Amino acid sequence: MQGQSDNLPKIDSLAMFSFLGDNPDFMGAEIKGIKATRSGRESYGDNAVGYVQVKRDGNICIVKAKVTPEHSVKKKAYGVVLICNEDEEKVISVQCEDCAASLGGCKHSIALLTWLHRRSEEPPKTSVECYWKKSSLASVGTTKKFIKARDLGKSLQREVEDTDNSFLNMFVNQSLEVGRTDSVLTKYFKTLSSTETLSLHYILQIFLGNHDATSTAYQFINFCENFMSPADCSEAEIVTRNQSDCSLWHELRFCRITASKAYEVMHCHTAEGSVVEAILGARKLRDTQAMKRGRQLEKHVIKVVGEETRTKLNKCGLVLHPKYPVLGASPDAISEQCVVEVKCPFSEKSKQRYITREGKISAKYLAQVQLQMHMCEKQQALFCVADEDFEESKTVHIVTVDYDELYCKNLIEKCMSFWADFIFPKVSQNYL
Repeated sequence: MQGQSDNLPKIDSLAMFSFLGDNPDFMGAEIKGIKATRSGRESYGDNAVGYVQVKRDGNICIVKAKVTPEHSVKKKAYGVVLICNEDEEKVISVQCEDCAASLGGCKHSIALLTWLHRRSEEPPKTSVECYWKKSSLASVGTTKKFIKARDLGKSLQREVEDTDNSFLNMFVNQSLEVGRTDSVLTKYFKTLSSTETLSLHYILQIFLGNHDATSTAYQFINFCENFMSPADCSEAEIVTRNQSDCSLWHELRFCRITASKAYEVMHCHTAEGSVVEAILGARKLRDTQAMKRGRQLEKHVIKVVGEETRTKLNKCGLVLHPKYPVLGASPDAISEQCVVEVKCPFSEKSKQRYITREGKISAKYLAQVQLQMHMCEKQQALFCVADEDFEESKTVHIVTVDYDELYCKNLIEKCMSFWADFIFPKVSQNYL
């Protein structure tokens, strides 16, 4: 049937990001999410998608559409097919049928996926809009088909003069004198603080500069244990309490297996995939309204939890430990007795991803809070899931989780083994 505003499947943020995050075609540390971001931008997708069709077979929904190629709007539009499970709110696959790059995750697949996501987030319309029509981009055409570069303006040809580094040295010296060390240029010339030297990027340079190519991951881990001091780790936790708003927080997380990735690491057995890429710095698409809402609500949820439990909760930065130098944890809050992890689902159904119907924490987030407790040396965790209408109800479901030493021992062994087998070989070869 023809695709209309009243018969499209709902693709929420969680479904979209889960698909992209689990699909190695769209997760790559080198591209930093640029491919996905450019392909998913509204200015392209809304103009490129046309002739939308919808078919349902039980809980499976199939969406077919024609996506006009951005680089050649007069060429035949590419056919793209998206398959999703509406009951589970899960995207099963997105495949471009005509593009040569489709096997590696082409932009037309992302364009349709993000187009459906934007339609899902739109408020209800008073009238039904039909999407069985030619895309706006395919309709482009003027009397002037192209313009040559030489017609844009006169070219200026200049000879490149040989220069010395006197200006660079003067600039750097004056910047360092006045304490301006946070620019893109001067950060390469400043003396690192003790907390900045905890970066695995820095420690790897020191280690590989004094060892040969046959050095093992466990030799590096032993080197880190002696290099990282408990005092520096404690200071790093303090200065990174703004978490994602702190540049050092991002730097220290690079190449480390953080608590939020522990469950995926436990169940991953491949060196090439989205889990490895995420640890090496791959990012997904830009923030959605749901993600922004979660960050905005976090401090309000923590306040409610503190009042309900009569516990003083404080900010927590990135917790590192010399004994586990390649691991890290950033709970949302911490007290003398426990760590706190906050989740803000945007629907009743998505809440079940965090807490089961029996009222227990799901396996993925159990691994997260167990590693947080181990790294922070706490015996208890409060796993807090806010209601989808928290702004009005102020309701938070709190699940208390006790520290499980045997579980953590097994979890840490698998994480350390994964890092040694899959992460160290990738990063070490870049420094040799």
